Amino acid sequence: MTLHTSRTTEALLSAAGYLKEGDENMGVTVLPKSEWTAYFSRLHKEVEGKEIKIEVLGATIGDQILVRSAPLLGATYEPKEDALEISVKGMTHVVDRPQKISIQDDNGKIFAIEVIDVGDRHQLMTFA
Repeated sequence: MTLHTSRTTEALLSAAGYLKEGDENMGVTVLPKSEWTAYFSRLHKEVEGKEIKIEVLGATIGDQILVRSAPLLGATYEPKEDALEISVKGMTHVVDRPQKISIQDDNGKIFAIEVIDVGDRHQLMTFA
């Protein structure tokens, strides 16, 4: 996996109150598009037993909470459709034409995923 730092993800998490001063062990990785399919096919196993919160943040739509707390049932990136599908009980959130995906982890445990779509909307998924 190629490691790149995303200051955008850190800023969003900090502004939303997820990151606090002293969280030095947290790292942000920008996931290369070539790894999206494999990464999301194994994601639910990595976050098993955790609840997911899904927020959409955008200049034109404001901040919206789509899911407050639900177990992740599955996630897939479909290259042919260029779409990321996140399934929780009762709904599937689809991100069309994702442009950038950043993973926030705490000592190797996934804490948050930020997906920026073609409309520059930020989908922030946090796990607790």
